[in-house]
Amino acid sequence: MPESTIGETLHTLLHAYKRALRQAYHQAEIPLAISHIRTLKGINAIANCTPLALSSRTKRDKGQVTRLIKDLLADQLIEKHPHPGDKRSNILHLTPAGHQMITRIKEIEEIAASRMAIGLTPDEIADFNRLANIMSANLAE
Repeated sequence: MPESTIGETLHTLLHAYKRALRQAYHQAEIPLAISHIRTLKGINAIANCTPLALSSRTKRDKGQVTRLIKDLLADQLIEKHPHPGDKRSNILHLTPAGHQMITRIKEIEEIAASRMAIGLTPDEIADFNRLANIMSANLAE
C-alpha cells in the first residue's frame, strides 16, 4: 500500500509548485496576483479575446473577470477596443507592457518547471504528462 494517496501526492505537488511560482514572481518583482496573471495569460492565448471568452477559459464569473480586466487596464497591461461584430462587447489586447510582462512570466514558469523536473528523464516527464492528462480528463467527465 502506498504511503500517500494520489490526491495527497497531487495536493503536495500543486502547493509546492504554486509556492515556487509565488516566490519567483516576488523575486522578479512582478506585482500581480495569481488571478491577474491567469487573466493576462488568457488574454494572450485567446485570439480576439472577449470578456465572455475569458470568463469561460478561466472558469470565473463575469463579475470577477470584469474586476480583473479593470485592474489590468489600470496597470496599462491591456487595452480594450469595441468589438466590430457586437456593440455590447470589447476585444481585449495586451499592451507592449503586457507583452513584456507575459515574457517575464513565461521565463519564471519555465525555470520553475525545470526545477520541478530535476532528476527526471525525458521519458519520465512524458509519462507524468500523459498520466496527468488522463486523470484530468477523468475528472472532467
